[in-house]
Amino acid sequence: MSPLSASLGPRVCASIPLDDLPPVFIESKAGALDTIDDVAAWVTEQRPELDRLIIEHGAIVLRGFPVRTSADFATIVACFPAYEGNYKGGAAARRPLDKGVYEATQRTGEQTIQIHQEMFYVRDYPPRLAFFARKVAEKGGETIIADMRRVSANIPEKLRERFASSGILTVRNFAPPTGSMVETELMDRRGWDFAFYTDSREEVNEVCAKRGMEPHWHDDNSLTVYSRLPAFVRHPVTGEMIYRSAIHTNPDQRATREKSESAIKLRASQKIPSDILLGNGEALNDEEETAMLRVVDDATIAWQWETGDLMIVDNLQIGHGRNPFVGERATDVAMMN
Repeated sequence: MSPLSASLGPRVCASIPLDDLPPVFIESKAGALDTIDDVAAWVTEQRPELDRLIIEHGAIVLRGFPVRTSADFATIVACFPAYEGNYKGGAAARRPLDKGVYEATQRTGEQTIQIHQEMFYVRDYPPRLAFFARKVAEKGGETIIADMRRVSANIPEKLRERFASSGILTVRNFAPPTGSMVETELMDRRGWDFAFYTDSREEVNEVCAKRGMEPHWHDDNSLTVYSRLPAFVRHPVTGEMIYRSAIHTNPDQRATREKSESAIKLRASQKIPSDILLGNGEALNDEEETAMLRVVDDATIAWQWETGDLMIVDNLQIGHGRNPFVGERATDVAMMN
């Protein structure tokens, strides 16, 4: 029995099969954990070791456990400390599925979701995330991850200095209230009531003040939100300084916009276009963009997901994204402390 498996007891096997990269895969032995109550009891018993593995390796995947529904997922999530925040002001509003459990992004299957840390554009972010593959797609749709510790270590020195000195400015646009909780093809066409779960400007202003965002209201009742944050954050447990931004996604976002006539028209109509910039308002140059894409790609990991997989990640150490997919896909997400 491997030291990893031994540390988690006789009912599971644990391994790190992806060339010593995260995540740690923890698989239930046949007949060892038959019910969701059995799993919850095992998770509660093994919490100290699971917490240690998440910190040390960045992510764990529970595979072969009897986790089949959003309610089952909620039961396991409840074994961990709850995150007291919420998705108000998030990039994509989430419809609740169970206590503390939300749907993952509604963005359609042909779209790639680039590597990012959840809520990288707000000051108070969830320390950990959990993902549940309620149904994997017919083809593709993997939840990919990236080791942001590796990204942080490999950012070129001159660029690291620019990030550290200027910080990051994230600009996001929202349309006037639409009354809809359905995702649009172009994210900037979502109503601000979608993202902030309210049609009250006063409540939006309160959320922005609490989360370190600056709201700018336009005459047509649309909204631009600025977030000015450091590019690096000190991990509260390990003490490491870790890159926390999505400025590396800009080249892909621009390429997508250039392919869509409607996206080009929308961007041209915006007084303040959505973007991720250095804190002084400057964009990365071509050389810097290429360097960041290479660094993030080199740290990105993908594997074949199975229905029922449950992954828990340290939201600072591990970024996540999604590959395009074909067919029906259902993924749940939860935020945890």
